[in-house]
Amino acid sequence: MGKEKNKNPGIVRFFCSLKLTISLLIILAVVSIFGTVIPQRLADSQYLKHYPEGLFRIVKFLGVFDLYHAWWFRFLLLLLILNLIFCSLQRFPRAWRFISSPKKWLDKEDFSKHSLSDEFQLSSKKISREEAVSIVSGSLKHAHVTEKEGGVIIFSERGRISRLGVYITHLSVIIILAGALIGSIFGFEAFVSLVEGDTADTVYLRDGLNTPKRLDFAVCCNDFNITLYPNGMVKEYASDLSVFKDGKEIIKNRKIKVNHPLMFEGIRFYQASYEKLKSPLMTISVENAGSSKPVVFKLIGGDEKKLADGSVFSVLQYHPNLQNFGPAVQIMRRRKNGATSNFWIFLKYPGFDIKRGGQYIFTLKNIQELYSTGLQVTKDPGVWVVWLGCLLMVGGLIITFFISHRRVWVGVFEEDNKKIQVFVAGSTNRNLITFETEFQKMIEELRRNLGIKAKKVSA
Repeated sequence: MGKEKNKNPGIVRFFCSLKLTISLLIILAVVSIFGTVIPQRLADSQYLKHYPEGLFRIVKFLGVFDLYHAWWFRFLLLLLILNLIFCSLQRFPRAWRFISSPKKWLDKEDFSKHSLSDEFQLSSKKISREEAVSIVSGSLKHAHVTEKEGGVIIFSERGRISRLGVYITHLSVIIILAGALIGSIFGFEAFVSLVEGDTADTVYLRDGLNTPKRLDFAVCCNDFNITLYPNGMVKEYASDLSVFKDGKEIIKNRKIKVNHPLMFEGIRFYQASYEKLKSPLMTISVENAGSSKPVVFKLIGGDEKKLADGSVFSVLQYHPNLQNFGPAVQIMRRRKNGATSNFWIFLKYPGFDIKRGGQYIFTLKNIQELYSTGLQVTKDPGVWVVWLGCLLMVGGLIITFFISHRRVWVGVFEEDNKKIQVFVAGSTNRNLITFETEFQKMIEELRRNLGIKAKKVSA
């Protein structure tokens, strides 16, 4: 038991140490610099281009390539949270007692000990003590009167909450750090690439390993559009997305663009990048020579489509301007017996394949460039906690720096010689110069109300 009593105060002293606070802040600042300078969460192959393999393995083991998710970084944040909690809990009871149970009574000799004070006398023949107390009470806002044998103290104060400003700020920092920890532990950053028309329910974490993560819903890219400036440079690119869950379309045709994400179930999809696919989407009409109704196929390079006789055809290659005849596609048709034939069809010459004289006539109807949209996928359940902490911090800073705790005591004592002595004292925890001016005005008002000449305040 004796050892526990000695141990606990030591732990409290450790967590309440200002040296610990400064040390943690310095370490976190230095670590954050490394986290800014060194690219985070890249693939291992990208780091190996710049680091020898031995150094790479050491640095990766230390978590430098993913600093903000490293266990030791989270531990530093936790230490700082505990440090702030212990410091606040150690000092808060005294501050709370100070504002909840203010010192409302002062003895005569206590008035002169304050930074601002004054005293004057009244004749009890002109005014009684009760009248003086009534006048003083009416001059002070929220006055509290305490009467004891031989005297009355009128006490007034405002801005008590300023004493709590530092604790509100401490609490806001704790909430912000807690929000950062929540986001680091339970959140993730990932990406996914979708070709127009594709649907995906799996994203890939930015952890250097591209670890797949399954979502509870699926995202479909309905369309992707690029807007260009007159000079041909990209002005804007945007994706048209839909969200499906349990077979139902929850969000339909939501357009997202840079800085305008789609949010669903706490997960945000940001428009991050795009890539032009090597093969466009080709619309090809196939007409049987003995039939009047063609069949239309849509396919990209490498796709195979089956015809009515069991043969298949695919696109071998696409050329944007074959021998200056414009866009062209090379078709390979494979019959059921394995025999193959290759031929070209042209967008600008729809009747070109008729000359080939085959059973099927192929016509290139349309060519559409295809893009894959790159989506950044993030989940940060601590972001609202951080926002709450930020708002609380703004309030705490306003209270700390723009509100002051101002107290005024006025003592009215009746002497044996039929004189009434009035003692006045004031104090503030900040902005003394402004309060001194207000204190001077208050004294002048009291003197006028009590019917005596004004007198300068002694500081």
